Amino acid sequence: MNFSVIRNSVQRVMTQGDVGYPPFSSPFEWVLYACSRVYQLVVRSRIYLYKKRVLKQKNLPCKVVSVGNITVGGTGKTPMVHYVANLLASHGIDVAVVSRGYGGSCQRLGGIVSDGKTTLMGVRASGDEPQLLASKLNGVPLCVGKDRYQTGLLAIGRFGSSVLVLDDAFQHLALKRDLDLLLLDSTRPFGNGYCIPRGTLREPVEEIRRAGALVLTRWTADRNLDRLHPMIEVHARGRPVFRSMHVPDGLFVAGRKGSLNLTHLKGRRLFAFSGIAQNHSFFETVCRLEGHIAGSVEFPDHHRYAHDDLKLVWKRARGMNVDNVITTEKDYVNIPADIPSTPELLVLAISISFGDDTQAFEGYIKKWASSP
Repeated sequence: MNFSVIRNSVQRVMTQGDVGYPPFSSPFEWVLYACSRVYQLVVRSRIYLYKKRVLKQKNLPCKVVSVGNITVGGTGKTPMVHYVANLLASHGIDVAVVSRGYGGSCQRLGGIVSDGKTTLMGVRASGDEPQLLASKLNGVPLCVGKDRYQTGLLAIGRFGSSVLVLDDAFQHLALKRDLDLLLLDSTRPFGNGYCIPRGTLREPVEEIRRAGALVLTRWTADRNLDRLHPMIEVHARGRPVFRSMHVPDGLFVAGRKGSLNLTHLKGRRLFAFSGIAQNHSFFETVCRLEGHIAGSVEFPDHHRYAHDDLKLVWKRARGMNVDNVITTEKDYVNIPADIPSTPELLVLAISISFGDDTQAFEGYIKKWASSP
């Protein structure tokens, strides 16, 4: 059994069922459940040691807000970091983004991805999500490094930042935050209720109580806030809860300047590929825009595309006689520059919208940022 088969088997078990699903019904699931219990014990012990100050938190000389989640997989952290950082910058606040730089060669030593005007390192050094953020953030510096404290000091020293937005830092207890924004996917906020590797939880559900505010992502009108998941009501009582949606907000042809109207996808025959945490979500978005997906290929999250991958995609696309190939903005930063020219590659951008909760959420963030 090769690694990809094992990985796919684990992912299938992690994502099956809802809260209350039986912990195991096969020897393989039993092994994963046992590992999950050990993992949960280690996580709880670590949290306890920080709570009792046996392990010390470091403090940065500025305000710090983290954007994180409690499950593995895509809850929308990257577009949320973009939203929060832009919001703060639009009100004249000297803000910078600090990311670990997952998958990049600079995550160990740290470095400046963008000074807010120019991108200073490539995707192999920065990682894909910081590279995407750097391309979209205007006037907001972005630094990466596994040591968030040292990376934060770098941002403060170089750019005079008074507020730092930490990307994916809910579990980074070594650094004290003034506000934790916790993102929960409203479709399955806690997966099947088990910690990894039996489920998708990065820590036990009750730890959502550490959050200052909750943001429900992928919210739709047919959901009822009054019938929120009971675990949220129990463990996060008194915390503000905001609803947000992933919305397509841009479409462009790879390698060209300018953008296309989203209606350009209507009726077009497409071959879709992506390597994000929830590939199905991207495909569903394309379908909602009335694009016809004739075929698709899924890759693992953070996949760095080789030329052989692109040959496979375009070979299948040409065999299906499609109008275009389409992928995500995050995937685009991981694709080599010399992509095939026909069919043309379309790139779809996604952002966060708070809809009816926009005023409440932005007011909450502005009030926090302006408080002593």
